[in-house]
Amino acid sequence: MSLSVGIVGLPNAGKSTLFNALASRRLTETAPRPFTTIEPHEAIVPIPDADLEKLSQLVKPEVTAPATITFIDIAGLVKGAHEGEGLGNQFLANIREVDAIVHVVRAFKDPYVTHSHPTHEPGTLEQVMEDIEIVNLELELAGIVGKHSIYVLNFSERELKEPSTQQYLASVENKFGDMAISVSAKLEEEAIDLSQEERKALLKEMGIEESGLEKLIRTSYKLLELISFYTIKGGKEVHAWSIKNGSTALEAAAVVHTDFAKGFIKAEVCSVEELLSAGGWKEAGEKGKLRLEGRDYKVRDKDVIEFKVGT
Repeated sequence: MSLSVGIVGLPNAGKSTLFNALASRRLTETAPRPFTTIEPHEAIVPIPDADLEKLSQLVKPEVTAPATITFIDIAGLVKGAHEGEGLGNQFLANIREVDAIVHVVRAFKDPYVTHSHPTHEPGTLEQVMEDIEIVNLELELAGIVGKHSIYVLNFSERELKEPSTQQYLASVENKFGDMAISVSAKLEEEAIDLSQEERKALLKEMGIEESGLEKLIRTSYKLLELISFYTIKGGKEVHAWSIKNGSTALEAAAVVHTDFAKGFIKAEVCSVEELLSAGGWKEAGEKGKLRLEGRDYKVRDKDVIEFKVGT
């Protein structure tokens, strides 16, 4: 699916730092000054998927391809953006093109990182709420309404573990109605060069159960109302695909290949849980776990599908 999530927020909120962590490489410059990002950057980010990992371990393919989501780092916004202030016109043009919004909000305290127009101490709950209102108002005045969104409160590594973090999240959700999650963008960016095992060990040492980055990716995926299904190509490739929740088997076939949709006959389907439990596709068939579905079948999240296609 060619759906995208735009990362927005005020200057110096940590958008580019978060984007770099998402991209697992430093594509954009980060600096404690406004408008570090001028041209939007895109990162195609794999969806964390434990079932795909298990499926890959079972099949042992040459290639394992995860489902992905596209994040776009968009220039920071200031008051008056709808009237062209700062990089407002460019910001608003870019944000109109995305399907959902990740709104990064500065929740960290750092005297060396400037704030464009503070009325409270940067990083306090009062300033967090005001910063959100500024961006939301500019979007509303520009006629950008109704997009799915999530608030990402960017804390320092130390602040991330403080009890007040949950108060911040609850306050934002209660006032603005959309989900809020906490993350330390700086910590996530610094962990770029660590292996997955090293990252987990680091988080465990800090008393953090799940990476804020992984939670953000999963939440953004749900925000776009996407689900995943899997295909196994000749035992050599295990592939996860993204489709809109409620899509049909015919639409899923078209995602894999347009010819699959044109020649669609039937879809042989098994849930990934049943397939893993059976120990393989053949074994699942022997246990009666495979079922034939027509073109109007509504694909379920984590279905494994083999398309029957005519020439």
